[in-house]
Amino acid sequence: MSTKIDQNRLRVAIDWISKLADGMNPIDDSVLPTTDVVNNVHISRCLFFVADLLEDMARRDREKQSSKQQQKADFDLSPEMASNVHIAEKTGIAMFVREINKVIPENMKPLSAPKVTQWLVSVGYLEERVRGDGHKYRAPTELGNSIGITSFWKEGTQGHYLYVSYDANAQLFVLENLFKVM
Repeated sequence: MSTKIDQNRLRVAIDWISKLADGMNPIDDSVLPTTDVVNNVHISRCLFFVADLLEDMARRDREKQSSKQQQKADFDLSPEMASNVHIAEKTGIAMFVREINKVIPENMKPLSAPKVTQWLVSVGYLEERVRGDGHKYRAPTELGNSIGITSFWKEGTQGHYLYVSYDANAQLFVLENLFKVM
């Protein structure tokens, strides 16, 4: 059973426990005698730990309540937002999608690179291939090459892979067809 946390009561509990951990009386803010049990280093550390846990609990509850109230809108790119997308001379799809996501409002779901590449596969600009070791990858087709999608093999930390590059024309093509992607 999930219950809503009373943020005011939780705030008071955090405040009082923190004061005790600091060796203070939470009722009147007077300093407690050094012989008081809360001034024992182990007790004090325990109280600080509990205060941190309660603070984290309060933060999580606030975030949970906030996310329920602020459901993100579906991705949609207006012509004005599209005109603000940085077009590079050449880039990979992940970097290009990041540039698109930079111009959308925070309350909107971001675009994902896999969604774009899946669409490019579905319309014939990319194709899925399988390497000899069984790993799948996507490569540009002749149609993809004709709009500026190219590729070359690179060596990375995980081994040899095909890097797919999108020139300015290919980026503009994707941008102009985003409504089809979505």
